[in-house]
Amino acid sequence: MELTALFEELGTSMGIDRLTFDADGQCSLLFDGEHEVTFLHNQEDHALIMYCELGKLSAQADDICRELMQASLLGAETGGAALSVDSRLDVIVLWKRHDESFDSLPFLEQALNAFLTQAIQWKARLGPKNASRSEEKPIDSNLLNNFDMFV
Repeated sequence: MELTALFEELGTSMGIDRLTFDADGQCSLLFDGEHEVTFLHNQEDHALIMYCELGKLSAQADDICRELMQASLLGAETGGAALSVDSRLDVIVLWKRHDESFDSLPFLEQALNAFLTQAIQWKARLGPKNASRSEEKPIDSNLLNNFDMFV
C-alpha cells in the first residue's frame, strides 16, 4: 500500500481527516501531550524516517554521549533506532529509518508504537541528566490512543 494512503488511513483511525505529509514530506503528531514524533517521507529514497527529540544536551554531555553511543551499537538498546545529537538545536534525538513499503496499517501502527515506546523509555533514562524531564508514566502498549495533531 502506498505510504500516503497509509497515513491517511492512520489519521482516520485516530480521528484526523486527511492526515498527510506537507510539501516538504513531513508530518508531526504529538502523543500524550509531550512526545512529538515527526515523520519525514523521502519519496526519492523510498524511506520513512521517524524522529523524536528526547531533551536538551546537558552540561554532562560527555557522559551522555558515551551512554548514547554505547546504547546505539547495532541498535542493541534502541529497538533498532539510532540516538544522535542535533547540534543546531542542542538536543538529543531518537530516529529510525524504514523503507516505505508498509503492507498495511497494523504494520505502520506497530512500527510507530515500538518507536514511541523507545522514545518514552529514553526520555525517562536520560531524564535526570537533561533539562526536559517529564513525570514518568506507565507505558501504554498502544500509544496511538492519546495523540494531538502538531502543526
